[in-house]
Amino acid sequence: MQPMLWKLWKPREARRGSRRCVLSSLADLAASPLEKRSIDDLIQLGKASHKERALQLHETLKVGLARCAMRLANLPLGFCHAPSIRRVSSTYVQNFKQVMDFEDKHGVEGLASEEYHGITNGIFNQHRGTMLDVAKGVFEFNEDLNQLFGPDLELAELRHLQLIQDIEESLDEFFTNRLTLRLMISHIQALNANKTMNSDGEAMVGVVNVSTHPITILSRAYVATRFMCMRDFQTAPDLLVNGTMHDEYVQQGAQQHFAYVHTHLFYIFLELVKNAARASIERAQLEGLLEDTLTPENPGEIRGEIPPMRVTVPEDQKIWDHERSVKLADHGTGMNRRVLGKAFSYFYSSVKARPTIAAEVSDFDRRMPLAGFGFGLPISRVMARYFAGNIDVNSIPGQGTDVYVYL
Repeated sequence: MQPMLWKLWKPREARRGSRRCVLSSLADLAASPLEKRSIDDLIQLGKASHKERALQLHETLKVGLARCAMRLANLPLGFCHAPSIRRVSSTYVQNFKQVMDFEDKHGVEGLASEEYHGITNGIFNQHRGTMLDVAKGVFEFNEDLNQLFGPDLELAELRHLQLIQDIEESLDEFFTNRLTLRLMISHIQALNANKTMNSDGEAMVGVVNVSTHPITILSRAYVATRFMCMRDFQTAPDLLVNGTMHDEYVQQGAQQHFAYVHTHLFYIFLELVKNAARASIERAQLEGLLEDTLTPENPGEIRGEIPPMRVTVPEDQKIWDHERSVKLADHGTGMNRRVLGKAFSYFYSSVKARPTIAAEVSDFDRRMPLAGFGFGLPISRVMARYFAGNIDVNSIPGQGTDVYVYL
């Protein structure tokens, strides 16, 4: 156990002789499995009583907080000692103590109270920036290893080492556990608030959109991406869905639909479309396809032809129900096999203008970058796999990349 955890925890026996050491409880619960919730599980929770939901959330919190804390505290090769990782782990330990203290004081009868609701909401908000904190920890870890082994060390090239594999698998597990915690908190709060419809008039069960239209979500992700492209490059590729402009395809109606947490889908699509758009622009720049006509007197768009990004999706609802697959193809710079092997690494980014030191990470994120941390693909895959999906990437250098999303 890391010294940090010993500082945070004091044996409960010192306060009440019959109660266990909290550190012991943390270790025991961290060894318990934390089951992922399926879409059906989430929908069924809508039929449970307020008290039953509160109890399920509480049990999820105890195990999930313990697992998140211990997973980060046990990362090998000194990763757990990175200052940002230690802060995140410390926060999860404090949250665990908060939840356990409430149970000791109020018992299960108090779990449905407004006070406990406030605690869970506070935990949710407290960890909004956790992904950025872990990304900063990755940079701190890199800096420490560069001091030890030299500035040319590239961890993404060392994925054959078991230590690096252990770290990346641990990060996958950590972000999966974190996703369970945030999903359960937001879902049960939405259920208790009796939110049965979103702003678009679509039926909701908690955070589950019972009729999610994936191409509508994809279209919104493209609009956000286009804004970033125009800001950074003054140009953007178009997006076609089955040969039709994305917005026209949405307006045609009769889209594919299914029950899903649409906020997860937006994150996945946004990351993938950003990658595709950036690669498309970079190839157009390399091949001289863009004409820079910008002047102070004429601050318009850069002119030139960028091949569009193309999405292919089954249009028959029966096929969609059995094979919920979306293909996104770009005509960008592409990747060779060596680069493709690093695409899902937390230690790799193809962006040259990414932060170079940990202190730059926070400022870099505030600028809403098109890309740069290297977390986009691995986190998107964690999200897709959460509901038994996946993401596959295939690429040919100089020709483009095909991404397959299975939902």
